[in-house]
Amino acid sequence: MSRVIIYKSKAGHTERYARMLSKELNIPYYSSKDAKVSENDEIIFLSHIYASKIMGLSKTLNKYNVKVVIGVGAMPYSRDYLNTLKDANNIKLPFFYLRGGIDYSKLNFFFRKFLPIIGKDIAKDDKELLRLFKNGGNFVTKDNLKEIVNYLK
Repeated sequence: MSRVIIYKSKAGHTERYARMLSKELNIPYYSSKDAKVSENDEIIFLSHIYASKIMGLSKTLNKYNVKVVIGVGAMPYSRDYLNTLKDANNIKLPFFYLRGGIDYSKLNFFFRKFLPIIGKDIAKDDKELLRLFKNGGNFVTKDNLKEIVNYLK
C-alpha cells in the first residue's frame, strides 16, 4: 500500500498544486484520466471547484481508496467557505482548500464569457475579487501547501 495523488484540473492550478505536493511528499501524481493506482493505494484527491462542487469527487470516491480531499478554487480562504464546500460535497474525510485562481486563456468560450458576469454577483463590493473575475489571477504558491504537508507527514 502506498500513497498516490490523483488530480483533476481545468486551468492548470490544481495540476501545479499536485506536482508541488508530489515533490514535497515524494509520491507519484496522476491526472484522473491517467491514474495508475491499485485498489489498496491511499489516494490524496485534488480537484477544481465549480459552483461549490468539487469536480469528479463522487466518481473518485466510488473508484478509489480516498483518504484526503483537496478542493482548489478562486475564492479567498475562509472557514465559512471551507464548511460550505464540505456540506455541498458531503465530505466526511479530511478536507483542505487551496486558492488557485482564474486563467481565462485556458478556459473555453462559455467560461470566458460566463465567469466575469457571475463574478460581479459573487464579488459584490470586494474590489480584489472583482479584479480577479475581470482579469483572472494566480494564487498558487508552495507556501499554501504547508498545512497539508504537515498533516500528511
